[in-house]
Amino acid sequence: MALALAAVAQIVAFAPTASAQSGGWQPGPGAALDNTYAGFVDVPSSGGTVPGSGSFAVAGWFVDSSAQGWAGADDVQVWLGSMDGGGSMLAKALFAQSRPDVAAALGNPFFAASGFVATINGASVPAGSQTLNVYAHTPGKGWWFRGMNVNGGGSGTSTAAPAPAAGGTPTLSITNPIEAQNVSTKSDYTINGKASPGAAIDVWINGERNTHYATELGTTTAAGDGSWSLTFIPTHFPSTHSNLYVYAKDASSGVETLLSVGFNIVDK
Repeated sequence: MALALAAVAQIVAFAPTASAQSGGWQPGPGAALDNTYAGFVDVPSSGGTVPGSGSFAVAGWFVDSSAQGWAGADDVQVWLGSMDGGGSMLAKALFAQSRPDVAAALGNPFFAASGFVATINGASVPAGSQTLNVYAHTPGKGWWFRGMNVNGGGSGTSTAAPAPAAGGTPTLSITNPIEAQNVSTKSDYTINGKASPGAAIDVWINGERNTHYATELGTTTAAGDGSWSLTFIPTHFPSTHSNLYVYAKDASSGVETLLSVGFNIVDK
């Protein structure tokens, strides 16, 4: 099966556990004080190939072990090349994502919000061997980064995902909820968005597909106009920050696209 962003969930499921991962974060712009960081880039794997069209995910976790009451990062970005050496920012990541495995491995419940995920336009990574760097910012200690070498297949010039050909990488968007939206436990809630017509939609909460803490909310199919929706019951889940992971799969090619959004389940 062709691999694209959608293969992320399967790759993550077999990525090293938090307890087996190590540091490796290097000082970047404004870096100061001691290196007290741990974390890992789960996907893409170093030396792996990323698609030249559609999109793919850069995902993993980051912790400042000296942070008190949180995981420590107030910004995470993905760059092609270096931030202070002529590189270009590819995406701002969603951070403070749910990673209970990290909290368990490091023995700190606040580190459960240490995950990050960014959606990268494949065309923005030029063909051939390239270096992607994940930069995490911590208050008072500047930027720190961790990199991986990948094989790109894009032109390096596109700033918007190209329209997919028939049977190619499906488009996907999430309209509701938006990032950081409060979703009440007082009533059912409908998740919706747009995707390539006929794409199979698979929605998970609090983890990527088939990971230990994740729950599948359900599946549906994008209509002829691309609209899709799925209703779930918020009261079935803890009233706290949660993350949705939505997959859209093209029926003919089997290629998938993954998007994630963080929101808050609240008792009001």
